[in-house]
Amino acid sequence: MDTLFKVAGIAIAGMAMALLLKKETPELGTVLGLLVAAAILAAGLDVFRAVLEFMDGIARMAGLSDDLVLPVVKTAGIAVLTKITADICRDAKENAVASGVETVGAVFGLYTALPLFSGLIELMERLI
Repeated sequence: MDTLFKVAGIAIAGMAMALLLKKETPELGTVLGLLVAAAILAAGLDVFRAVLEFMDGIARMAGLSDDLVLPVVKTAGIAVLTKITADICRDAKENAVASGVETVGAVFGLYTALPLFSGLIELMERLI
């Protein structure tokens, strides 16, 4: 819970500073927004690690191989990174770039999930 308060504090303080800076120099406001986003991600790394460890423990208890779990984790990471990057592009008024990032992120997500699809096909072949 402390981490959430840190994130909220960083976000509110960063947003206020970015709004003040954007009036005078929009470029510096955008750079500050990037730095604030990086600080927020850094503050949340411990929670992210805890979630990964929990998922790893659950996968081991269920007897799932890394071949099944890793694509899911990677796809979630791709989705988060794509969302953050697209939002930063939109903040910089680059909507076309944001759309491109989202499209490539979706393709990368599908590409990362391909081992799951091939595993499903192999399972279906064995059952038939």
